[in-house]
Amino acid sequence: MSAPDEPFNQYRGAARLTGVTASSHRPLALAGSERDLVRRAKQGDGAALRTLAERELPRVERLLGRILGPRPDFEDLVQTVFLELCRALPTFREESRLSTFVGGITVRVARRALRPSAFESRRAPMPPEMVGPEKTPESAASARERLAQLHRALDALTAKKRIAFTLWALDGMSPEEIAELTGSKPHTVRSRIYHARHELIANPLVRSLLGDP
Repeated sequence: MSAPDEPFNQYRGAARLTGVTASSHRPLALAGSERDLVRRAKQGDGAALRTLAERELPRVERLLGRILGPRPDFEDLVQTVFLELCRALPTFREESRLSTFVGGITVRVARRALRPSAFESRRAPMPPEMVGPEKTPESAASARERLAQLHRALDALTAKKRIAFTLWALDGMSPEEIAELTGSKPHTVRSRIYHARHELIANPLVRSLLGDP
């Protein structure tokens, strides 16, 4: 085993203990501040790492869902975020919130998943329950088609524009918060949001949902 692999292998064992999945929401009652938990996790404490992961799981799921939409590899991507957290945790200098650190990892995983070859091959079909349980077959089909059009409109954006726009429009983040997550400047994020919005409102369906620019 090479020396560069040792930190990752140390934390990979702890990551297996997290049991992080889309349905795992059982936080452990561990005493101590977040900083204490982070330091214990850096030392290979699996229980501390599991607690941090369970605290961050809902936000990771929300960010990935906002950016990517429904897809069959969603749980795999959630696991990837936490495996990359294990790898990167030794480099976390505790100068920012852990949620910001994890959010940055989540955005990077989402950005890779948005590459055309990966996204198009793993794209999930629209689940029928998204159109509502009381729809007639005709209205359900119409609703599914509108959802499909929305996702196709988002697909047409570059990954950077899509991430900035969805975090702003769907998750309610400010340009400053998005900039911190993506490692960009706030004015760059504002520009991406502006251009994404104008590209999207060229589609009449999206324009009706977004309102006037």
